Amino acid sequence: MQRLLGTFVLILGISGTCFAATVGNPLDIDLPENSAYLRSNVIKQTLDEYEKVAIKGGLDIEIIFNKDLKASEAEVRNAELEGQYYMAKFSTTLYNRIEPYVKVGTSDLEVKWDYGTNNIKVEADSGLVWGVGAKAILYEFKDYGIRLTLDAQYRETDPDISKAKLNGSSVTATDTRFEVKEWQASLLASKKFIVPFGLKDLYIVPYAGLTYSDSEVDVSFNSGGLYDLYVAGDDNNIGIVLGVDVLPSLLSSFLFSLELRLINETALTIGGTIKF
Repeated sequence: MQRLLGTFVLILGISGTCFAATVGNPLDIDLPENSAYLRSNVIKQTLDEYEKVAIKGGLDIEIIFNKDLKASEAEVRNAELEGQYYMAKFSTTLYNRIEPYVKVGTSDLEVKWDYGTNNIKVEADSGLVWGVGAKAILYEFKDYGIRLTLDAQYRETDPDISKAKLNGSSVTATDTRFEVKEWQASLLASKKFIVPFGLKDLYIVPYAGLTYSDSEVDVSFNSGGLYDLYVAGDDNNIGIVLGVDVLPSLLSSFLFSLELRLINETALTIGGTIKF
């Protein structure tokens, strides 16, 4: 008994000499099971898996507040396009780097311009719109979690004219034409983040970049004379894009998007995507 007691005292003496006064947490609270590094990997893997889904379907509501146009005819002034696009989008992913897609839906547009002393406004019926495009991952800065992506797309619509106004008064329009063809290429930088909300963490991907776009807007009608936009294009071809994608939770099948385009046009797109 005395030998056991002596051994215990000796251990206490050595402990006190070697380890000073550090005791540690008496409640034994452990660190989280997932380290910061593993948590970062979870974010990447979760959103990467969403991107790898074979087929994705989405719906975009695009609101164009103002898009300035420039016609080949010098007397055409203050031309602009505005309206909405409602488009379903279907895409797939190839080689984990390329995402071709198609879009189909309806347009609700109007164009106005000045010619001489006349102010002209043309409103279109809802018309079929279709488009094709592709996204491709150009490069990933893995140390910073930043991805560079190129997006290129083409869109076209050819609705009927519903109403034409000349100096604020409605006129009868014949021999009408309303065609809009658009194409653009965008270089985007994005980064994935997680916003912690307990069991319902938000996974978000903000992105920003530059876009080059152009269009052919061919609008004309006859009302006691020919009123023609003379196939106008974009007044400014360079713009900026700001957007964010949001995945509501780790198990969500839905991805929500918000995008703002400025300088060459003022437009807002609200969208959602579901994976199959």
